[in-house]
Formats: sequence, structure tokens, C-alpha cells
Amino acid sequence: MQSSGHEGPRQDDAEVAYLREVTALAESVITAEDPYEVALNIHGVSAHTSIEVDAAGSVHFIWGELTDRVELKPDEHEQARAERVRAAREWLSLDLANREAVARYLGYWVYDVCGYERRAGPRALPRC
Repeated sequence: MQSSGHEGPRQDDAEVAYLREVTALAESVITAEDPYEVALNIHGVSAHTSIEVDAAGSVHFIWGELTDRVELKPDEHEQARAERVRAAREWLSLDLANREAVARYLGYWVYDVCGYERRAGPRALPRC
């Protein structure tokens, strides 16, 4: 991961491992013929890690929404596929050491794309 000079608190081992795993899966989303299964893996890994890593709760919500669209609106399969690929590409473009950039990505996808309601307070992003 690149250092941008905007790191804030040091990332712990669980967070670094999680971010690397999601990054590897995001790369697979882009190359997969049908990224649905990979998206389910991101969703599952994030659910499992959300207790240890703050960002994982939001990633869980994002990829849950992106996989639910396939299940709930099968006629939007191609649009949902394009959104999964876009989410993965945007994730891969992040400097993951820059917590502000990661927070902007998560906020955009959770609220603006997935449509979750904004909440106030120190833990404003949705939690599992």
C-alpha cells in the first residue's frame, strides 16, 4: 500500500490483512466473466471481519447491496454487473493507507449509490 502522508492512526495487522484480501478480490471482480461469486466472497469476508475492522462493516453493506440486486432484480443483471465492476475499480484506485480517501469511498457507495440513510454521530456509517 502506498503512503500518502495522510495516514492518521497506524493500521493494525487485522486491518492490513483485510484490506489486502478485499483488494485481491476486487481485482478478481474485474477479470471474472461473471463477478457475482467474487462479490459474494467480498460480502462474506467483510461480514466476518466487521467486528475487528471498522471499514469492513461498510464494505459488507456495499457488496451485500450489489449482490442483492442480482437476486432481487434479475432483469437488471447487466447493470448490477457494471456497478460491481465500477465499485471494484474505484476500490483499486484508492490509496488504502489514506483513511480519508477510504472513508469518502465508503460514504459514497453506502449512501449515494446503495441508498442507505445517513446517520449522525461518531459511528455514522452503517454497522453490522
